[in-house]
Amino acid sequence: MKTLILTEKPSVARDFALALGGGAGGQDGFIENENYVITWAIGHLLAPFDPEDYDSKYKKWSLATLPIIPSEFKFKAQPKTKKQLDVIKRILKRTDLDRLIVATDAGREGELIARLILNEGKSKLKSYRFWTSAALTKDVIHQEMKKLKPLYEYDRLFIAGRARQKADWLVGMNLSRLATLKLNDLFSVGRVQTAVLSLIVERRLAIEAFVPQDYFEFKGQFKFKNGVISAYWFDPLKKEDERRQDKSETFDELQKRLLNKEAVITVLNETEKTSYPQGLFSLTELQRQANIQYGFSATKTLELAQSLYEKYKCLSYPRTDSKVMAVSSFDLVKDLVYKFKELYPEHFEKFVAFKISVKNKTVFDDSRLTDHHGLIPLKDFKGDENSPEGKIFHLVLKRFISNFLENHKYLETDVQITCEKNLFKARGKKIIEMGYKMLEGRESEEILPDIKLSESGIMKSGEVEAKKTKPPFEYTEASLLYDMTNPARLVTENDLKKIFRTEIGLGTQATRAQIIETLLKRFYVERSGKNLKATDKGMLLVERLNDMPKTRELTSVSQTAKLELSLQSMAEGETDDLAFIDSIHDFINTATNEWKAIEGVAQDTSKPKSYGGKTYGPKVQAQISNLGPCPVCAAEIKDFPKSYSCSRWKEGCGFTIWKVVAKKKLSESQVKTLMNEKKTDLIKGFTSKAGKPFEAYLTMNKDGKVEFEFLPR
Repeated sequence: MKTLILTEKPSVARDFALALGGGAGGQDGFIENENYVITWAIGHLLAPFDPEDYDSKYKKWSLATLPIIPSEFKFKAQPKTKKQLDVIKRILKRTDLDRLIVATDAGREGELIARLILNEGKSKLKSYRFWTSAALTKDVIHQEMKKLKPLYEYDRLFIAGRARQKADWLVGMNLSRLATLKLNDLFSVGRVQTAVLSLIVERRLAIEAFVPQDYFEFKGQFKFKNGVISAYWFDPLKKEDERRQDKSETFDELQKRLLNKEAVITVLNETEKTSYPQGLFSLTELQRQANIQYGFSATKTLELAQSLYEKYKCLSYPRTDSKVMAVSSFDLVKDLVYKFKELYPEHFEKFVAFKISVKNKTVFDDSRLTDHHGLIPLKDFKGDENSPEGKIFHLVLKRFISNFLENHKYLETDVQITCEKNLFKARGKKIIEMGYKMLEGRESEEILPDIKLSESGIMKSGEVEAKKTKPPFEYTEASLLYDMTNPARLVTENDLKKIFRTEIGLGTQATRAQIIETLLKRFYVERSGKNLKATDKGMLLVERLNDMPKTRELTSVSQTAKLELSLQSMAEGETDDLAFIDSIHDFINTATNEWKAIEGVAQDTSKPKSYGGKTYGPKVQAQISNLGPCPVCAAEIKDFPKSYSCSRWKEGCGFTIWKVVAKKKLSESQVKTLMNEKKTDLIKGFTSKAGKPFEAYLTMNKDGKVEFEFLPR
């Protein structure tokens, strides 16, 4: 009897075949030898049913048929890979097999891919799990084949993967139809993509609301025995923003008064600092670096890395979120280091042999391994170094080599100069050892002259510099990928910050590029050079979603974190999927009711917008209603062009909620919350009279007056 091995990719199947005695086949969808039949998936071979597959009534998009919540989720073959699925189903019916080893990727999605295939093929074989994130060398395969565990021990991962798939389907199918039907245009809504779109929309709003402010800085040139130091005036009792409000006249007078006056070094701190190698590239880190250095999109970088992996066989599997290798991969890494040392001796000028050690946790750390190990070069790329593929290969190569070079060391000097009781500060940097940064290009040095504490000199000259405050930067793919991978700074709740400091982010290594491309294809976002900017269509979708208390959860990074935490908890066996799916059902039902409750749609008179060469109608607005009685006199509240005000305003009742507060347009849900609960949730995007963005709660006092409530400091 033989053993069947199911892998996720053909290349992994070939690795198993080489390790387990080779074999014939490959062209027919499997490889076979005396003891093993090895076959493979090609990613997801099965896709969830479309709504019309359940019932033909769903073929026509209608509010009357929403929400769509199947009692049982069903699946169908992916047309492009149906042939391979049929191959696996035929193999599962063979009578010369006595056990099955699942060797798909070691993670939630890998488990889902395998289980759906086995369910479809009605497998009755006794099943085991092969589990490793290490490089699939012959030794690793042989070692791990001795550690197989029963497949049922990984049920929790399948349950979590299935729950994620159901949640994404339910949100996508229902909310996309609701938005499309209510907004009279084709809209796509997704559990993660909409939260990412919201980030880009908020950035555009912040930039548009930004009012530049003039400010001035005073720079003095101080002559000492061994040279001149440029230093900026500062007031230690004021915050930086407060210092910037000083007017140029103040500095003009200061310049005249301090010219040629004695200056003394009152603070001189020298600190030696060390910068360490950053580990291997994960896919997202590679995408970020390629965008910064070469302007490549995340999708292009993934395509190039995939080509280097599949076509040229010189890069490891690229869809990884790890930056480390398994300890068991030590011999592989050691061989690669010395191989590339011979090929690229110029990269190894700062080589440190003792860093090739399992004690080097920057590279070897089993505790930080996920589905796949970090990106490494497997052999030299023979093509043009300046070709797109060559650029990606050499980014990976240099990052790999950098981990075995000297650390980067530099001396940081902080200087404080006192002149007529006025304080000035300067900072210098002197490189002691370039180390691994020699592969990143020469770092600039800001070397200060040789000075001593208490040394005296004079102010040689001064300059008043007129400057303006700058708006937030537009998102680039690099900065957006950073926020998708590290969203902790985007939330205020401490428990959510802790969640995001683990492995949880927005999307995964494999899906982030796809999410960005989807936003572009849907015309929610447009590219301008390296920048990404929300279109009017994207702004409209996020604005309408935010108008509804439950539906707006889709635009929330915090809510996305909570869902991912639930899935992670499920994968770890701490919770089951029933409560999770029930919560998704509740969300879909409530969101559907919110959309359906929107009363008559009125269109404004703004001119039509164009997205991707297609012209769309005027922006759709929903009329706000049911605000309740006036809190001052109990009369009716009316919707005026610029406010929600008491209908008895002519009789003297002054109750009013302005639609735009501190340059921030309030949503329907925010107004209703303020009326009903007398306090909103935290609102971002307000702008002060000085042009500075801030966040605050809106509250209503007993007299009906709307006021700001700020977060405690």
